[in-house]
Amino acid sequence: MAISQKYPYTGKEVLITRTFDAPIEKVWKAWTDAQSFQKWWGPKGSAVTIMRFDLKPDGMCLYNMAAAPGQPQLLWAKFVYKEVDAPNKLVFINAFSDENGGTTGNPWIPVWPLEIINELTLEEQDGKTLLTLRGHPINASAEEIKAFEGAQAGMEQGFAGTWEKLDQFLAA
Repeated sequence: MAISQKYPYTGKEVLITRTFDAPIEKVWKAWTDAQSFQKWWGPKGSAVTIMRFDLKPDGMCLYNMAAAPGQPQLLWAKFVYKEVDAPNKLVFINAFSDENGGTTGNPWIPVWPLEIINELTLEEQDGKTLLTLRGHPINASAEEIKAFEGAQAGMEQGFAGTWEKLDQFLAA
């Protein structure tokens, strides 16, 4: 099922759920406050610096990431927000970028889709928060879709480290 009719997709989406031991407002703030977001976003061993953060439809979060050893020295990426519905839902397109926010390709996988649409939903459950993240490529070629769908296990593994960082941030 596609995230919305605006972004049709019939292939296999990434679907990740995780429960955080924090109230929904705190998890929402971790995603929607620049200072909070840069403290936990990204894989283990990386450090994020937010360069622009405009949380509104068609607003952008532009950031760079100093990656772990063995990765490119400085990686640029962005979120372009499509829906902001506090405190339950964010829809955003993420992509690799240049320092000006222009979309660029994946530095490791040349056939990776340029844009991934993501839907983040948060649900309160007895003082904890259930996070659901769904995503799929948009405007992608068949080859790019195949690369995306073939990398789903790796994406889930990569997010596991990011969620650990979010757990630590929320507990602090």
